[in-house]
Amino acid sequence: MEQTDFDIHRDPQLNSSGEISFINTQRRYFRLKSIVPVLLGLSLFYLIFYTSCANIGSPSGGLKDTIPPVVVQTIPVLHSTNYNGKDVRFTFDEYIMSDQISPKLVVSPPMKKKPVVKMKGKTLIIEFAEPLKKGTTYSLDFKDAVVDNNEKNPIDDMRFSFSTGPTYDSLRVAGYVKNALTQEPVEKALVMLHRQKDYKAFIDSIPDYIGTTNKEGFFMISNVAPGEYRLYALTDADNSLTYNSHAESIAFDDSIIVPSAKYVVRNDTIIKGQDTLLITGHVDYSPKPQYLMMFDEIKFDQYLDASKRTQSNKIDFYFKESLSDSFRVRLLKPTPPKDWCFIEKNLKRDSITVWLTDTIISKNDSLKFELKYEALDSMNHMVIKHDTLEMIYARTKMPKTKRKKGEVTALPAITFLNNINPSAHDIYQRIQIEAPEPLKSFDLSKIRLYSIVDTIKTRIPIETIRDTNSIRKYFIEHRWTPNANYVFQIDSAAAFNIYGYPNKKVNVKFKTQKEDYYGKIILTVANLKGPAIVQLLSNDKDERVLQKIQILGSAKVEFPFLKPDKYKIRLIMDSNKNGKWDTGFLAGDIQPEEVVYYPKIIKVRGNFEFKENWEINYKANYKKEIIDDELEKEKARKKELEKKNGEKTTD
Repeated sequence: MEQTDFDIHRDPQLNSSGEISFINTQRRYFRLKSIVPVLLGLSLFYLIFYTSCANIGSPSGGLKDTIPPVVVQTIPVLHSTNYNGKDVRFTFDEYIMSDQISPKLVVSPPMKKKPVVKMKGKTLIIEFAEPLKKGTTYSLDFKDAVVDNNEKNPIDDMRFSFSTGPTYDSLRVAGYVKNALTQEPVEKALVMLHRQKDYKAFIDSIPDYIGTTNKEGFFMISNVAPGEYRLYALTDADNSLTYNSHAESIAFDDSIIVPSAKYVVRNDTIIKGQDTLLITGHVDYSPKPQYLMMFDEIKFDQYLDASKRTQSNKIDFYFKESLSDSFRVRLLKPTPPKDWCFIEKNLKRDSITVWLTDTIISKNDSLKFELKYEALDSMNHMVIKHDTLEMIYARTKMPKTKRKKGEVTALPAITFLNNINPSAHDIYQRIQIEAPEPLKSFDLSKIRLYSIVDTIKTRIPIETIRDTNSIRKYFIEHRWTPNANYVFQIDSAAAFNIYGYPNKKVNVKFKTQKEDYYGKIILTVANLKGPAIVQLLSNDKDERVLQKIQILGSAKVEFPFLKPDKYKIRLIMDSNKNGKWDTGFLAGDIQPEEVVYYPKIIKVRGNFEFKENWEINYKANYKKEIIDDELEKEKARKKELEKKNGEKTTD
């Protein structure tokens, strides 16, 4: 599409053919701004003439200004060439606020030093902190940073460009950045073009052109010179314009980007008295919108992420990566006796809990530790890293109580936690028990389960399994009967913790849920070309994975025994059949595995089967639009009600 004589007010849109188009609104702003004083003058004349005899009342405050500022002059002029100034100036028809301009302004090609933003009356001055490159077209993208001083009305997508040489470059690259797993748009991502083809330029070189994404994940890099480029996106945590931190998310395009533009002529016949041929046209920009999938690379970057001491006898250490067998923890102060602690590790081995088994040590308010673990040095060589840290526990002062004469102090005992719902235990859920501290011993034969039928208790066989993820958790396996009564018991002193304290007796009566309480989802997945993972997700922002099923191709997928609720479904193209979503790898030119969402929120009702066909048609340009039929019907109902109420008011 041709640029108008003033393109600093534009709204990017994606038309039906996949091209980026822009709606110029500057003239509209100018006309509205020009006519408002006239309208206000006429209104004032009317009020004075016709209400001169009326009672004096309090002023209403007048019409609210909803019109953004208008640029009345720029230095240099838009699209100018051979400009050799040291700043760019914009004069507006009203005073503006400048506090958001510096953080939002994007100058492309990028500069090492950020420009200085100044105001002089109604003139905005962008003063460059370094000399401009010769023979280069510069673009300034203000986003919505320019707002008027009173009502803060923003100029949407304000852009400006000029050239320091005789040639004005007008090519562009546009598209969207999405989170590769959740398919949500990524806002404020830095998108960059590199002339260097090697991916290492993304790591150690400043890009040739840059742009940023808006709330919809949309980006446009304007005023690009002809050539071949590599396209990247980055959450630039340190504002270095390079990918140099493992905390940064990235995206990259598979192919070389070659921007171009072609004017397309279109013949239109307009009837005005007699047939008249009007020749119009537009500019087709290439390439078409690019869709970048953002991901976090898996990189080994080991360090102690956090540590805490919430109990006198318990210290937690959290690491960025899984620990190797070379991990060691040593108590430096006070000097410990032999077997002073018990170390508990989680399944990923990135979290370590040190349980102090010596009560004399645990009574110390301050403990000094040394940690040894493998990490990478500055040369990417594996070395043993040493961390020394002090762990302090602030004790809560307990009120003193007098013990009655002859009163016996109760011995400490541990209480098992469990997940049993006494009134309606889920028939698909096994019983889970957890001790508050690691156990020294546990006689599993003292765990019993009884069924109760007409007050008659019958012991039934169970299988007790120790959790591989925690040494304090156990699972009780049994195939539950719906709407049945049970008693779960653990004898007292069946288990002892590492401090020698026994457990309290457990005696829980419960009833299982009715079978008709649950619903079922049955999806017939079609047009699937390879292996995939179908995930059942919670219908919230976190999208927790509740269940998953692996399939090798088109298949029927069933999720039974589901609580009445709303759910989302996500499908992952599991190309390597490893049962999980795999992220991308920049150096290997490997994109993250593709993800598709089922287009509807599924509402599961009790004693009901949701059945539907799902034809997989992966396209990167698909928006994540998951329709909630129930909400849509409610919106339509409210709209119809408002319409009826409006008609009644009119009558």
